[in-house]
Amino acid sequence: MRPPTKYTSLFLDLGDVLFNWSPETKTSISPRQLKKILSSDTWREYECGRLTQKQCYQHIARQFSLEVTEIATAFSQARDSLCSNDDMISAVRQLKTESHGSLRVYAMPNISLPDYRYLRTKPADWAIFDNVFASAAVGQRKPNPGFYKYVLKATNTEPKNAIFVDDKVENVLSVEYLGFHGILFSDSLLVAQALRNLLGDPLKRGQAFLDRNAKMMVSETGNGISIKDNFAQLLILEATNNWY
Repeated sequence: MRPPTKYTSLFLDLGDVLFNWSPETKTSISPRQLKKILSSDTWREYECGRLTQKQCYQHIARQFSLEVTEIATAFSQARDSLCSNDDMISAVRQLKTESHGSLRVYAMPNISLPDYRYLRTKPADWAIFDNVFASAAVGQRKPNPGFYKYVLKATNTEPKNAIFVDDKVENVLSVEYLGFHGILFSDSLLVAQALRNLLGDPLKRGQAFLDRNAKMMVSETGNGISIKDNFAQLLILEATNNWY
């Protein structure tokens, strides 16, 4: 039986994983149009640090027939809506604490430098990160393999020892191709549970379960019906040799 993989590094996206934001603004730019702007080649160049904020907004204004001031206002309002996902941040903090220094945590956001500087002013536990690699500072963005390779080298991490969490399918698929263990973010509770299963000690988790449920080891069907059978009890007794 192969031993479980020892994961030493956790790489996380920021937007829609550790921070949530709203595309709703009080300008004439609709959420749908705002998302189109964020998916444009111009915005990708901006997130790679190849355009200044002024150049980016000017290009977008021409491309989408908008006023530069309107674009600036819309993105200012969107940034103001950012708030930390405290449940997810708390889960990561606990995992790092329980690792006793063996787990390193990094952020890998696709983000411009002005937006990153603004994000850092938001109240959040930034201490959970060993480092943050903003795409604009690296000069590459997800899902470009070059971004992941740069971060792996900078952190001295082997892909097989790395976990990556992102809300974009294309980003998760690209890191899995390189050898990471990818997790597609959907729900904080589910992702936290998946991380605990990967990073925690399975023997300790199993023992903790047995201790919590001592004298109450019942089987349960897929639809939640408990069955107080003796067979399961005897199997557990045989495996643990513990009458308690």
